Amino acid sequence: MHVQRGQWPCTCMLVLVVMWAVSDVMGTACQQCDCMVKDPENNLGGITNIVAACEEGKVTWFTTNGALRITLNPTKSGLFRICFRVESDAYKTVVSQEIMVTRRQNYRLKTTPQDIKLSPLLTTSGLSKVNCIDGSGPTRLYVETEGEEEVLTVAKVKVEYDVEKIAAGLRLSPHEVCRPCTEQELLRSVCSSHFVAVGTIDDVTHDVDTSRILVTASRVISQKEAIFQKPAGWTRPHELKGVVHAPVRCGIRHGEGQFLFTGRVRLGQPMLQCAPRYEQWRAVLKMAQENGQLECTLHL
Repeated sequence: MHVQRGQWPCTCMLVLVVMWAVSDVMGTACQQCDCMVKDPENNLGGITNIVAACEEGKVTWFTTNGALRITLNPTKSGLFRICFRVESDAYKTVVSQEIMVTRRQNYRLKTTPQDIKLSPLLTTSGLSKVNCIDGSGPTRLYVETEGEEEVLTVAKVKVEYDVEKIAAGLRLSPHEVCRPCTEQELLRSVCSSHFVAVGTIDDVTHDVDTSRILVTASRVISQKEAIFQKPAGWTRPHELKGVVHAPVRCGIRHGEGQFLFTGRVRLGQPMLQCAPRYEQWRAVLKMAQENGQLECTLHL
């Protein structure tokens, strides 16, 4: 497959245009959520296609000749947020999103040519930050490396990914994740989140992109991983400590009183989704129970 580089009209962004072959899309399926890929010996300068089997996992790419195309297929219909993080231990790595562009049909040949525009998402050496994009169908990431000198060790690139379903009719803007949850979103969150806990905020610290919220949980309703734990030497048996995260742009500050904390683990990091005051949550819960709107059984 020949790749040409050039300037995209009307933007300052560098894009790549490649010809798309339907047989290329199928690729090789990862049978596990964590998949290891090695370029075939005869694939120098070619493209290795991978179809991810899970909605969260990791692809480790060895030798890094040519390029790697990762197809992420949500298992359910609707809108999804796809987040990924890249770690490269030898080369500078460039990740782009493949966007399909259909050209005018050739009636003589009875074909509909399709081009792919590669829209750059990130360039990294080492561990990248988390990058997220929205989509409603299969999303394809195009990964390639850049290096001027031969690497003596086995080069590898790790791509961690997470596919999260977004509520119907909701388009995520950069600040959408910062607004308070509606009652319907709150009820859905307590039934589907990776962690649900009641507690207080001890401290909030911020870095460039993320706020780190230290929580003392008086009651852990559910947790997928051990987010809230008993610290060494902690003398209060009914309280656990944990840290959850949120985008720094949300401006989260220390607040008094009890809160309900719900969220999901994204790429190993517990991300806060809903955090109403506990009194507000009890009122929403009571109304939902009276109206039969609760979608799960909660052990409170």
